[in-house]
Amino acid sequence: MPQIEQIKSKLEQAQLAGFLYQHSPELLVLQEPLNDDASMLNVFVQHELSADQIGLQFGLRCRDQQLSFLIGVTHSNQDRSYEIGAGNLKAEQKAFNLMYAFYNYPKGFYLVDVPLNATTAELHQAIETQLFSQEKLDFLNTAIKTNPMGTQVTWMKAHILQQALEMKVRIQTALL
Repeated sequence: MPQIEQIKSKLEQAQLAGFLYQHSPELLVLQEPLNDDASMLNVFVQHELSADQIGLQFGLRCRDQQLSFLIGVTHSNQDRSYEIGAGNLKAEQKAFNLMYAFYNYPKGFYLVDVPLNATTAELHQAIETQLFSQEKLDFLNTAIKTNPMGTQVTWMKAHILQQALEMKVRIQTALL
């Protein structure tokens, strides 16, 4: 397994992000993630009724010769009664740029951790159990749109799943 410096070099060559932040000898976070065409990846989604916002960031952890794909998820809303200030960030939370909410400071931070070589089904399961099952994120179940085929879709969940899958595949491809 290549060292974190080699991984960082390969990800930089693949132009997956505007900047790769090496938080520790084992943790890389993609800042300003990019699409294949070098445009900015849409990492923000906002619920049209509640104004709850989700921000996504992606990273890699190299520990004990194993690579983990990380998804940092920030939740923000208009409720000023609780906020995460920069001084209150703990451990790996500090690696993720949490101060990028649309209008206000994050109210919650969640970290999804799955092996980089996980299947699509395993990634979906990890996001479901580590993120979507969080009570404070129940609003995701009410973000519903009807797709062109007439089926109702929880679009915020679908967006999170799609962006995570695409970035995971792009990272895997870059590291081949």
